[in-house]
Amino acid sequence: MLTLTIYFYIGCLYTLSYAEICIDNGRCGPPYCNEMKRSDIEKHLSTKTPYRAIANFDDKPPVYEGCQPTRIWCIIRHGTRNPSKNVIEKAKNVLKNLKDRILLNSEVSLCLKHMDILKDWQFKVAEEEEKFLVTEGEDELIELAERLQNRFPSLIPENYDPSIYYFKYTATQRTFESAKSFATGLFGRHQIGQIIYPKPLHKDPVLRGLLRHNTLNI
Repeated sequence: MLTLTIYFYIGCLYTLSYAEICIDNGRCGPPYCNEMKRSDIEKHLSTKTPYRAIANFDDKPPVYEGCQPTRIWCIIRHGTRNPSKNVIEKAKNVLKNLKDRILLNSEVSLCLKHMDILKDWQFKVAEEEEKFLVTEGEDELIELAERLQNRFPSLIPENYDPSIYYFKYTATQRTFESAKSFATGLFGRHQIGQIIYPKPLHKDPVLRGLLRHNTLNI
């Protein structure tokens, strides 16, 4: 019997925004604007680098002479989530102050269209949604599952079978939603209602232990 075991555990990952800067007051567009695209900065954000900026998108089946894949075990971190309540509270104040200082600075060389965008910008992360999985995180797990399935089609059938698949997650919103997103990538939304999950433990000795004691040396 082939078994695919999926685990999700706690962690932190979220992304930042970008801006386009004018190098000459009052004039926007080439050659007066130095455009900074997301792709210019997203690979340089340390622990906040979005997964899609550095992910391995090669989904070709791996070939090793004399070897055949027989089983897959995955311990997968949850997707991108909101920060903690303390960080949200701090960000509200710091980012609002930064926004006001930029708008009040007469020497700022932002393009007018971006000044208008900045004026209307608001920090919209709610404290009651601290550490919740966000859309970026859902997409990460869906796409990861699709690539894994493409690489190992003989081990990962597209139809859910509880005798083949076993999913487990820790007792948080972000890990549960990550598990559902991963299942969506494997089976499509029409099958995710069939998936059987064991009741999550508040302090899972296996999943949390792997992270706390780093027994996998990762």
